[in-house]
Amino acid sequence: MTSARGINSPSQSRYQVIFHCIEAASRFVPPAQSPAPALQNLRDFIPSMPAASAMAETDDGPPKTAQQTLELVIVAANLLSHLDEASSANPLGWETLAGVTRVLNELTSQLGATVRREKADLVRGLYVIIDPQVTGGRDPFAIAQAAIQGGARMLQLRDKLRDKGESLPLARDLQKLCVESGASLILNDHADIAAIVGAAGLHVGQTDLPVDQARRVLAPHQVLGRSNHEIEELVESERMGADHVAFGAIYHTDTKGVGRPPQGIEQLRLARDAAQTPLVAIGGINAENAAPVIEAGADAICVTAAVGSAPEPEAAAARLVKVIEEAGGRV
Repeated sequence: MTSARGINSPSQSRYQVIFHCIEAASRFVPPAQSPAPALQNLRDFIPSMPAASAMAETDDGPPKTAQQTLELVIVAANLLSHLDEASSANPLGWETLAGVTRVLNELTSQLGATVRREKADLVRGLYVIIDPQVTGGRDPFAIAQAAIQGGARMLQLRDKLRDKGESLPLARDLQKLCVESGASLILNDHADIAAIVGAAGLHVGQTDLPVDQARRVLAPHQVLGRSNHEIEELVESERMGADHVAFGAIYHTDTKGVGRPPQGIEQLRLARDAAQTPLVAIGGINAENAAPVIEAGADAICVTAAVGSAPEPEAAAARLVKVIEEAGGRV
């Protein structure tokens, strides 16, 4: 398969790499359920682009996934942005340069959405918020390790008090932990930190960064979740482009004051009926009351104190995972 890695050696001209990436990306066949209309527009531009000499690598076919194609498109777009219109190294006229740039931007958005949809299956099972204020005085990283060892599939770093510079080392460590364990790290609120550490994505609340503005900071493949307290908010979050939605508080919780009564299981069922994206249930959930939440249709349950404040966080996480599995959830 054609790859974007290792194709920008000193012996290769910038235009040679651009043309190679564009030509290779144009051969991607997207899945029927996730069309990328800009691919055809890209193909239409290729005849107007001077052909570059072949690159010194074996081409064993078109990219096989949207992620691989997205990598090629990003490389091409980045290099294209540095081409000097008046330079002899740029064989494209200004009109072709502008048109190809526009199409690559459209394709980046379309392929990014496809990649994020393909990651929907990652939103499942136990989702643990790592909050330095909710650890029982213990190291937040140790709580994260215990949660992962207990079977958590997702972690969220929520650090509301410390400056970003202080949070960044923990975010880096958590990202490394998640990569090594096959889990996903989500950053709460801080799109810049999510982008810097290469986290799986970002989570925002109703009054945090708007979805479209957060997208301008995140990489195209990074997912974005949004909190919702009402069915109408959930529908609006999806309309904005959220990749998954959180709904709650399901039960009474002291971890984060929401200023409204719990939603309860019946409202959660309505949320499941309304949601078109993965649904995360949050708020007051523990091993004793998690089963009805899964049975109501939640894809994942999100907890903070149930693991972070537990005397034995790993055992608490493992018990929650067992409850989820026995209730028919995916872990």
